[in-house]
Amino acid sequence: MKRNSWKIPNRIERQYARAMRSMMTQLDARLRGITDPQEQIRIIRRFTENRQFRTYCDSLARSMTTQVNGLTARTWREAARVAGRGDEMYAAILQELKNNPHGDAFINMVYENASFIKTFPLEIAEELNDFVMDETLKGRRASEIASDLMAKYSDISESRINLIARTEVAKTQSALTQARAESLGIEWYVWRTSNDARVRNAHDHMHGVLVRWDDPPSPEALAPDAEQKPYGSYHAGNTFNCRCYPEPVVSIDFLEFPMKVYQNGSISYRVTRAQFEKLAA
Repeated sequence: MKRNSWKIPNRIERQYARAMRSMMTQLDARLRGITDPQEQIRIIRRFTENRQFRTYCDSLARSMTTQVNGLTARTWREAARVAGRGDEMYAAILQELKNNPHGDAFINMVYENASFIKTFPLEIAEELNDFVMDETLKGRRASEIASDLMAKYSDISESRINLIARTEVAKTQSALTQARAESLGIEWYVWRTSNDARVRNAHDHMHGVLVRWDDPPSPEALAPDAEQKPYGSYHAGNTFNCRCYPEPVVSIDFLEFPMKVYQNGSISYRVTRAQFEKLAA
């Protein structure tokens, strides 16, 4: 099967971001024409308490998670087909897809995604409140601050929407893939990046590395020339702004040895198939 078959299409991220922007247009309309910056902030806070807003967030999170779940299920079926009907993994994957035992992971991702959407307007409000206080201390008039506040609000809102869409789609794909892999007894995956110029150094260093689900690496600590501080241990796609994804090892025959293997805090290079089989036994 194709190497990037496990990668979630960019259109899912774009759809998620577009839906959040649509939601925020309602708030934009309420803020227009308000000349008191403190009232603008109060409107943002009240908006997050609206039942319609919170219901929309729940619906949006479930829709995205369902889309990602459906796409990963399709990839698992393709992996089962390529593995061969004579392989016991084929039957195991089809049975797992039928029973869907990783329902808890699905529910958790819906809840987490919805929580992010519900709280990000409040985070914007706090940031804008700091801006208002700073500008007030400079002696600026409220009407001038209110005008600048709308421009600042738009910039922050767009930035947060893009960050949430990019981060949460990747985290959802990673979490659902891990849940399904573990239910099938698949202990390893290959860390894959989006393979473009925007990949951070630490993640580029992880590209093509075999990783165990129960032993997540710390990419920033592993990369010799990483510019970022360590963000702890995590799997592919499981940190902010990450577009990496895990490619579960459905069959060892899918791997092209020699491989790089991460284990116990370090990466081994040019590991042969025989060495990996002994390691994974």
